[in-house]
Amino acid sequence: MLNVNQVSKIYEGKVAYRALTDISFTIEDGEFVGIMGPSGSGKTTLLNLIATIDDPTTGEILIDGRNITRLSKHELAQFRRRELGFVFQDFNLLHTLTVEENIVLPLTLDGKGVKEMKVRAQTIAEKLGITAIMNKRTYEISGGQAQRAAIARAMVHAPKLVLADEPTGNLDSKSAKDVMQMLEKINVEQRATMMLVTHDAVAASYCHRVIFIRDGKLYTEINRGDNRQTFFQKIIDTLSLLGGHGNDVPPVRV
Repeated sequence: MLNVNQVSKIYEGKVAYRALTDISFTIEDGEFVGIMGPSGSGKTTLLNLIATIDDPTTGEILIDGRNITRLSKHELAQFRRRELGFVFQDFNLLHTLTVEENIVLPLTLDGKGVKEMKVRAQTIAEKLGITAIMNKRTYEISGGQAQRAAIARAMVHAPKLVLADEPTGNLDSKSAKDVMQMLEKINVEQRATMMLVTHDAVAASYCHRVIFIRDGKLYTEINRGDNRQTFFQKIIDTLSLLGGHGNDVPPVRV
């Protein structure tokens, strides 16, 4: 599904800054993979490259067999709209729209009919338990509900790859757990391929596998196995070895 091959990113300036160095990894169809590392390790840069927001300096990125580094601006915009789903820390919902209007935004941009949009929105809203808030504005709902709406928007067009950037960062522990269980359920039931960038070891413990980055390079990766508690502890231990700021390693337990 996703192939990152020898990707490097250098930001030019008075002093050139190398954000990523020869990153290579693969995410299989239907996998749920976490990306972790200390602040400044290159996680966000990597996410932006895969999201087609930025271009790699060297290397190539293939999504479902297509080399996204060779697409034109028009092709990229279409690819981003149809093939990718995004879930952000700050939800990125439009306050002037209702929850339903926010959810169908990718379909609106793609020229889908009103009837089809309503059916798709209703279907995904039922799965995520947000049918009661569909006509509300985003300032009338809680953070947990807003993130559910954001997940619905990310999934409404059945993307091939869902990219989640700190999706639990602005949520309390209960809402964060609900959101991660929801993403896990979507991954299992819809075979949606997901990549999660997070500082949160609890959130990462819902993934099948976690890839760790340090100073722009691959550091190691660990697999979940059958026990999420054990996996969580391995994530904590690995983050401790990686170093970084204190807030990079949450002191909580599952």
